[in-house]
Amino acid sequence: METLVRVLPVIAIVAVVVRRQWQGGPLDLRRVVTAPLVLLAVGLFTKAGLGGTAALREARPADVLLFAVGAAAAVAVGACQGRALRLEYRAGVAWTRMPLAGLGWWLVLAGLRAAMSYAGPALGADLVGSGATALLFLGANRLGQAAVLVGRVRAADRPAVGGADAARPAGHRSVPTLPGRAGAGPFGVGERANDREAVDAVDAVGRQRRRRVRLDRDPARRPERRAGGERERRGAAGSRADRPRGGER
Repeated sequence: METLVRVLPVIAIVAVVVRRQWQGGPLDLRRVVTAPLVLLAVGLFTKAGLGGTAALREARPADVLLFAVGAAAAVAVGACQGRALRLEYRAGVAWTRMPLAGLGWWLVLAGLRAAMSYAGPALGADLVGSGATALLFLGANRLGQAAVLVGRVRAADRPAVGGADAARPAGHRSVPTLPGRAGAGPFGVGERANDREAVDAVDAVGRQRRRRVRLDRDPARRPERRAGGERERRGAAGSRADRPRGGER
């Protein structure tokens, strides 16, 4: 019964993560990085896991060795999951989605955990074979995926904004999706799968707006921007003067 109580939260967390990965959505790097740390802390200090550091002091060498091997394998599977995620940008916002083939890595992770549960008692590592280390195992897996995702975003040299526009310049409105058929597109959010030119156009508009904001904030470019605005106002005033007044033909 105690093992079931410890395993059920892990199953629920995995179900939520798999659902989110399959549906896809904006990438929130803060959540990607903090979620594994929370899982590791809960698995180490709460009764849902080891229940404190005292369990570590009571661990046998076989427990430590088997958990180290299992955690390394979990991190490796997480890294593969991070590589399998589709990463693209929409109007400057990073979006991710796990393809169907990538979901198979969850089966690999479940197989590894089952192997540890059976091998633990046989090798004298009862602690690792119990459900007490399930959250730690899952946290190590999520940490491996987070490391790969952060590296991919940095390699792309583009900002990864989460669901909110916290890192966007003031006055910039995000356009995460384009109109289309309901449920169409790779992420199922109404974006046509083949409408890549429209997505690139929206992304280009976002880049142009951010460039204008940077120019406005640059003290060295303010006189140039002020002169350009003055020329635009003069041109607009001239065009209004050339228009025929009401009643004139």
